[in-house]
Amino acid sequence: MIFKTCLALAAAVFTVSAGYTQSPSRRLEAVDTAIRPLMEAGHFPGVAIAVLREGEPVHVGTYGLASVEHGIAVTPQTVFELASLTKAMTALALMSLVEDGAVSLDDPLSAYIPDTPARWDTIRVGQLLSHMAGLAHRFEARPNGDFLLSYSEADMLASAMQTEMVSEPGTDWSYSDQGYFLAGLVIEAVTGEHYADYMQQQYFRPLGMRQTGRLDQSAIVPHRAEGYAWSDDGLRRNRRVWQFGQMAHFGTVSSLEDMMRWDAELVAPTVVDPAALEEIYIIQRPFDAGDSCDAWGYARGWMAYRVEGRRLVSHGGYAGTAYLRDLSSGLSVIVLTNREDGPGLVSPLDMAWAALHQLDPRIPTGGLQCWQ
Repeated sequence: MIFKTCLALAAAVFTVSAGYTQSPSRRLEAVDTAIRPLMEAGHFPGVAIAVLREGEPVHVGTYGLASVEHGIAVTPQTVFELASLTKAMTALALMSLVEDGAVSLDDPLSAYIPDTPARWDTIRVGQLLSHMAGLAHRFEARPNGDFLLSYSEADMLASAMQTEMVSEPGTDWSYSDQGYFLAGLVIEAVTGEHYADYMQQQYFRPLGMRQTGRLDQSAIVPHRAEGYAWSDDGLRRNRRVWQFGQMAHFGTVSSLEDMMRWDAELVAPTVVDPAALEEIYIIQRPFDAGDSCDAWGYARGWMAYRVEGRRLVSHGGYAGTAYLRDLSSGLSVIVLTNREDGPGLVSPLDMAWAALHQLDPRIPTGGLQCWQ
């Protein structure tokens, strides 16, 4: 019943608000047709999706509920947790400091973080962004296997220093929240500012992204979506209420409207460093490609693909988000949801690929599967 109600809610078309200079959005029936069955199959309470061409919205759709309890519909102003979409923002900020000459990718991590353990001696700054530093993924202290209610940045660093590594730096690829947390510390050491403050002043505020900032579990955030999870027991609150320090690895919240501003900036930079932007798209760790792709691998904050001379990048976020950009055609898809990932579930990235297919049939409905 919940999902029939969700899917029955009309997704209002909106004219872009004052301060956002792009053309009014439109709805594409083909995208709606592709998204709705995936939303139902994936048990997503609410979804906000934008398809853009060269930074201009061609489809903006909002579906279902931001709060199931209160029956509040998703809108383009609904605030979602971006989760690991934050990593691309962190990579861009650090690469911009590299382009400015404030830091080098070859610098040792120990040059920016005092009293590092000996096993970190050979970690280089650049390895943090490509997940090549040999660091574990989860690193927060978890007594009895449960997260604490609150962690300071100092708590996080202390826990990181005590966490065993998974490989020698530079020898293997291992996805690591810990690496991006440490990248945030490098940004703070170089700029002398807290990561969240730096991102606000350098990017979000100049771009008019008024609903974008650091996840604060104690803050009253207008239009914030409630988070949910799906299991064999059905839909439940996901209870993700822990407060972590810094969060350069996952801690940004934003709305679809703000993320369209961000996409427009990536297309035609005004405050973003174009050279740094290009650098974060370059594959750093190639993976074995199958017959369907020329190459694919991890870049810096993005998965990157090369297919028939075209370049695409993507990333997902555990809280239920996906971002897909075709750098060759100028098409982008942003998907924000309030259902976190889970084993065997339809993912937000599945919806992003399906939406992109509607505008470019050369993209398979199920997306690029370069490992096949």
